[in-house]
Amino acid sequence: MLSSIIDVSDREYKLLAALIYAKSGINLGDKKKELVKNRLMKRIKDLNCQTYQQYYRYILNDVTGQELIQLLNAVSTNTTSFFRGKHHFEFMVDRVLPEIMAIKRKKGSFKLRVWSAACSSGEEVYSLIIVLNEYFKNLSGWDIKVLGTDISTKQLAKAANGKYEFEKLEGVSFQFINKYFDIIVEGQEKFYKVKHFLKNMAVFRSFNLMEETFPFRESLDIIFCRNVMIYFDRDTQQVLINKLYKCIAKGGYLFIGHTESLIRINTEFKSVAPAVMKKE
Repeated sequence: MLSSIIDVSDREYKLLAALIYAKSGINLGDKKKELVKNRLMKRIKDLNCQTYQQYYRYILNDVTGQELIQLLNAVSTNTTSFFRGKHHFEFMVDRVLPEIMAIKRKKGSFKLRVWSAACSSGEEVYSLIIVLNEYFKNLSGWDIKVLGTDISTKQLAKAANGKYEFEKLEGVSFQFINKYFDIIVEGQEKFYKVKHFLKNMAVFRSFNLMEETFPFRESLDIIFCRNVMIYFDRDTQQVLINKLYKCIAKGGYLFIGHTESLIRINTEFKSVAPAVMKKE
């Protein structure tokens, strides 16, 4: 019978950390051993593994790749909220959308494509859609889609479901809640559920930012890739920024996290506001 606590050795931690880095770009460093142990304990017990090395070998031998997904689900950080970094959304309304709208009208195009990379449970995606819906006056005549991707299939399932606890919408105006959410009751609990017309503008897909190429058929106008690069080392950040630059349209904007910086990264993006870059 397994003991209630299974310790992870330094060697086992390094094996798992190297695998996580190779598959996701997440650089755990040398100080996350306890985090890895705590987050993987349930998987190890469920699989009846006696050690973390046995679990590591199980992942390598799993030809389906499903246990690797479970591993990455476990170690991914999924902190998010509606309208997180409020001034980014304000900057979108004040500058980004008017600029892009003018460019689109000049070209005779009314298609807008937005990508929320590492979208977690979807709050950022729906926040973006609400802002776009308000700005474009119910989107009449516009073809707008917001893509949300994440490495965590567990979080993507929550995003696609669009159901959130009451506390998740603290700080969101009553006007927006009333317009874009339904109240549903399950047992003794109440939830907010994103209305169908809002969900119809969202597309959720499992995607790993470490893929060599991004599978976009057309250029993107706006990319939110916030609080992602803080988990990557400099080389991985450089590779990611290069790929983001290639898939964004000229005149498009990239939003990154406020604790992230491109100072040491070689890029053609121009900084136009705190944590906001433009492709000129």
